[in-house]
Amino acid sequence: MPAFKKLILVIVFLFPFLTYSDENLEQSKYFVEDLGKQVVETVSNVNLSEKERNINFRNLYLSSFDNYYISRFVLGRYWKRLDSKLRKKFIASFDNYIVATYAPKFKGWEGTFKAVDSLIENNYFNVKMNVLNKDGPTLKLMWKIYLDKNKNFKILDVNIDGVSMLVTQRAEFMSVIKNNPNGVIGLIEAMDRKTSG
Repeated sequence: MPAFKKLILVIVFLFPFLTYSDENLEQSKYFVEDLGKQVVETVSNVNLSEKERNINFRNLYLSSFDNYYISRFVLGRYWKRLDSKLRKKFIASFDNYIVATYAPKFKGWEGTFKAVDSLIENNYFNVKMNVLNKDGPTLKLMWKIYLDKNKNFKILDVNIDGVSMLVTQRAEFMSVIKNNPNGVIGLIEAMDRKTSG
């Protein structure tokens, strides 16, 4: 086969893949920007009750983040030591902890989420974003996301000014487990106390 025809075949087969990849890159940027808009519209609104704010934040977290992966990561080596019942308990307590910790921080927040770039690395999308605060410095975020089997984007981690939230959270939890005589059970109890009031 002449070299020219081979080149045409390569282009024909490769072009749909390139288009699909470029489309996903753009969609990954749209995904995190849209998530930011939803946070402003459904979480930061000062007219919401705290219950409404928490419910809205929980819905956004569970629909956008891979909470199973995140729960497993922040528990580190202790994850393998838990049976399935305790793992479920930890995930439920951790989800409540995330909501109780972060939902109140957005109350009254005003700003803009602007995705500036998206790169593919090891089948993950790394989306760079600037968060423009109305009164305060611009934050530089990097979202690590992937497409699940249903072609929905899921967030694995967020880096804020170069600091991984997952790594930070795991370090905090490792310290609690190490200093608590009840280990992981003690961590779960501490999270439950925080979320119960």
